[in-house]
Amino acid sequence: MGDASPKCAEMATWRYWLGLFLLAFPILVLPGNSKSEVLPSPLSLAWCLERAAARNPAIAEEQARADAAHARTQYADTLDDPRFRYEASNIPIGDLDFDSTPLSGHQLGLSQRIPFPGTLANRRDAAEAGARAAEHAHEDRKGWVASGVESAWAELGFAQRALEITQRNIELLRQLVRVAEAKYRVGIGQQQDVLRAQVELTALLDEQLGRTSAIERASAELGALLDLAPGSRFPTTEPLSQTASVPDLGELRSSLEERNPQLLSLRAKVAEAERLVRTTEFEGYPDFDFGVGYRVRKRNSGDRVNGDDFLGASVTVRLPIDRSKWSAMKAERQALLRRSQATYRRVRATLFSSLHSSHAELIRADSESALLGTGLVPQARQSLESSHSAYAVGRTPFLGVLDSQVRLLNAELRWVRAQADRRQAYAALEATAGETLR
Repeated sequence: MGDASPKCAEMATWRYWLGLFLLAFPILVLPGNSKSEVLPSPLSLAWCLERAAARNPAIAEEQARADAAHARTQYADTLDDPRFRYEASNIPIGDLDFDSTPLSGHQLGLSQRIPFPGTLANRRDAAEAGARAAEHAHEDRKGWVASGVESAWAELGFAQRALEITQRNIELLRQLVRVAEAKYRVGIGQQQDVLRAQVELTALLDEQLGRTSAIERASAELGALLDLAPGSRFPTTEPLSQTASVPDLGELRSSLEERNPQLLSLRAKVAEAERLVRTTEFEGYPDFDFGVGYRVRKRNSGDRVNGDDFLGASVTVRLPIDRSKWSAMKAERQALLRRSQATYRRVRATLFSSLHSSHAELIRADSESALLGTGLVPQARQSLESSHSAYAVGRTPFLGVLDSQVRLLNAELRWVRAQADRRQAYAALEATAGETLR
């Protein structure tokens, strides 16, 4: 009896630690239990834009490139580092010492390379133009990422609402199928009504699969833009409707070249290329190395200056006599300049075309959204209600009710699609214009 108590205590301790291990095992080992980020519900566009601005890797990439370009301006116009030289000079081979002759000594030297006047200034100007180009490119990337985020957010919102509309219509069709089957069983309905309703129901069930897949695709695209973990699940988005008016195309066109950051970046690239051409011209002129030397000597017999140290100075001139090399370097820079100018013209033409296309798409989506929201959708709902009432008293055939249901489904889907299209067109227009329009 005396030995039982310690054994019981030992068993209780063992069970205690085993229980803790079993509780902790799923947290420590099983996948999918890592702490995930909490997303706001409903999912707002403002939160997505803020998250993308802080975490999107493409924006971070352009930011790093801009930081590197700004750092380059800090040293672009600086001189090369001075050079120190030591030389053991005039040592007799026979004695290998510094005492045998007054010519021997320790030679110390310091030299500095000075480029042709104007070279450093043009290098600085080219670096500053490159920094401006990188900064504008960073702003342009932020604009297009924001456009992509809103487009993906709107696509996700459309897919979610399309799935809700489809599921709601599936339930209504199931009710119609039950009604049609009940009437057919008692002999007051037709078999073709049952078959037609079942066909429409099967089509909607198939469409439901596509809507679910669309949500997954939109979620993956938005998650990548927001730098979220793969497979992140998004809550329902905020409503897609917005009241911002359509901006004037003429004003956008007239301000495009002064506001679009991509064009500003390319214009700075042209300025950089021009400065690099000028820099190459200056680099084709002679540059100079100025140096001073000091020789440490020892006293020895026969030395007429009693071992005094020697002081010297030197000037070295680089002679760019191979003019073909410098002509080729200048031709290379001029070709790069022409390429920058051509790129600017090409992108400008593309942006003007995109501006017109985005504006036209915005007008279409805006008009369609207004027409569907205030006309077709309410009318389709009234038509469906009227068909149900007439069918209940036998004044409308079953197919008329079914057609009204299908028309309402299509009208609601088109309305939500138009709202998403309006969002996407507005986002593309702002990215192209390079300014906030709402």
